[in-house]
Amino acid sequence: MPEKDSTIPPINKEEALARIGGEEEFLNELLEIYRQEFNRRYVELEKAVAEKDFQMIRESGHSLKGASANLSLPALREAAYEMEMAGKNQDLSAAKNALKKLKSEFDRLQKFLSQKG
Repeated sequence: MPEKDSTIPPINKEEALARIGGEEEFLNELLEIYRQEFNRRYVELEKAVAEKDFQMIRESGHSLKGASANLSLPALREAAYEMEMAGKNQDLSAAKNALKKLKSEFDRLQKFLSQKG
């Protein structure tokens, strides 16, 4: 099923705008905060995976899952969920795969937003 994710739009903009009252500028501010948070969490996750820190993998995955869901970022939410489950199940291989997927989906979101802006 991973191939299916690439067909999911990186953001459901209509849903995100409806959630925050339709203010595009506010959505852009929230996406910038998300970008900063993602970058911080991604560095944590790289370290956690390298150190096999499954609690941090689970917690960071959970945090990113919530932030992604709140901004209607379905593919990132799914990748973060996979990271959370990898931590919960102490599955290093799944964590490494989820880390790659997170990066790929984040890059796809950035590219999508730069084309729309």
